[in-house]
Amino acid sequence: MQLPADYPELAGILLDNKADLISDARRGDPVAFRRLIEKHGPRVYSIAYQITGNSADAQDIAQEIFIKLHGALHKFSPDYRFTTWLYRMAVNTSIDYQRKQARRKDFPLEEIESMSVVEDRRDNPEALHERKELKGIISRLTGLLTEKQRKVFILRDIQSFSTPEIARILNCSQITVRVHLASARTRIKTALKQYYPEFDTCNSLPKGGYK
Repeated sequence: MQLPADYPELAGILLDNKADLISDARRGDPVAFRRLIEKHGPRVYSIAYQITGNSADAQDIAQEIFIKLHGALHKFSPDYRFTTWLYRMAVNTSIDYQRKQARRKDFPLEEIESMSVVEDRRDNPEALHERKELKGIISRLTGLLTEKQRKVFILRDIQSFSTPEIARILNCSQITVRVHLASARTRIKTALKQYYPEFDTCNSLPKGGYK
């Protein structure tokens, strides 16, 4: 991720205590803030990518998120979990970006999904049973989910957050998380069966995420 040129190099300085790191960043320490980016940037980018499905968009979103973070750190209360606050910001910013992009489309979402599925099946017929390819297919199929289902499904089955963590990130109950997750898994399995019948859908969605 590109950073402003006035951020100094780390020069071997390690800031491993998370509480001190956040505290230093809140006081305006650029080294501490850069360390936060290095520590959490990969997960923030991954969340943005899984929601948008586009690497360039995910990079732009991640940059936007850390710009927001820089301006809002003074509002952060040490009484709350920093990662919960940051990942909630990542999810909401990514969803907002995707919603804006969807409004600019000139043809239906269903047509986009149909074209991507057909193209992948034609170009990579022998790779469909590979775990990496399955993850990519399922990531694209999340476009069929509702916004709430997509948030929960990506955080749980792709990002491997626990149910309590997701409830904190999305500010909802664990029961709500489980309900949306069950609906999302059912919808994804149905789509896999429709577009990729060669998959054993009973085993295609492992509980615990994709690595």
